[in-house]
Amino acid sequence: MAEKVSPEEKQEILERVEQKAASYMYEYKGCGQAVLLALQQEFDLPGGSAVIKSASYLGRGIARSGDACAALLGAIMALGLASGRENMEDPTYPEPKVIDEASKLPKSLVQVRGFYQKCAELIGGTTCRDCQLKMFGETFDLGKPSENDEFSKLSDTKCSEVVGKIARLAAETILEMPRR
Repeated sequence: MAEKVSPEEKQEILERVEQKAASYMYEYKGCGQAVLLALQQEFDLPGGSAVIKSASYLGRGIARSGDACAALLGAIMALGLASGRENMEDPTYPEPKVIDEASKLPKSLVQVRGFYQKCAELIGGTTCRDCQLKMFGETFDLGKPSENDEFSKLSDTKCSEVVGKIARLAAETILEMPRR
């Protein structure tokens, strides 16, 4: 069942999550961990520090490869903590019989797909490189220390803003989707 909150409470939650994730990113780095931790704290999601630890190598596109956006991956992990299955015998999606009329897919799946698409629009794709290109007009080979250092000098504020926005989109999705 989706969490029922007033419009005012919803805005407070969204703003709090966005600010907290951006702050974690700015202070500690770790895009995926920053998003995941802010959402985990706000929604009292399970897993504790082990879940944060599991996201350790997501940063900068998975181990500085520039590939999948770590903030997006951390958010997807949080969505799974909020509504995913705990046992393989359970249905893959919560409330699998609640079907989206347009797509004929489970509504919870459609909600996560919508979140993914909004993130792709926000960062210009789904990879760290896509985000770099949108923010800076160029990409960096983060596996090279000199380029990683150059990126670090440019990225603190901008990456923190993006991380906050992705966390906010994920929080909005968590508020709308069924929870397990």
